[in-house]
Amino acid sequence: MAKAAPIAAVSNTDEAPPKKSKKKLIIILVAVLVLAMGGAGAAFFLLGHKGEEGKAAEHKAKEPAGPPVFVVMDPFVVNLAEPDNSRYLQVGITYEVKDAAAAEEMKQLTPIIRSRILMVLSSKNVADLSHIEGKQKLMDELVDLARVTLKEREDKDASKGIRDVHFSSFVIQ
Repeated sequence: MAKAAPIAAVSNTDEAPPKKSKKKLIIILVAVLVLAMGGAGAAFFLLGHKGEEGKAAEHKAKEPAGPPVFVVMDPFVVNLAEPDNSRYLQVGITYEVKDAAAAEEMKQLTPIIRSRILMVLSSKNVADLSHIEGKQKLMDELVDLARVTLKEREDKDASKGIRDVHFSSFVIQ
């Protein structure tokens, strides 16, 4: 009898090769991500990012450091909004402006600003103006009034022109 030939071992090509560990891939991805974030952070700070403090300092640096310019208004005398109309207010108002150009703009608009100031002052009563809080509120209203008037005329941000308002006299009688 003849011997049977041994059957050669058949390799099965359908079997998957042994799995490699994914640790190496994860470590590489994490390292790339960390480097990218570090590079972005370095670029953010090195390319001159300015936070709120930096912007405020830059804004202050642009304003001229010269002496303030004042626009003195003629004194106002108005009847206060009292039931008996026997009380009046005499007030001297001086606006502090950014520069001579802003002062000139204010002088050109003086009739409009005076008219609006008279309307605001005549709407007040003694109780509104007796305390420091009421006077401060009036000052804020007067600054806003002037800024709005300049903005209407020039179609620009007038808040940079008007810095503050000051009372040179303030008499309630």
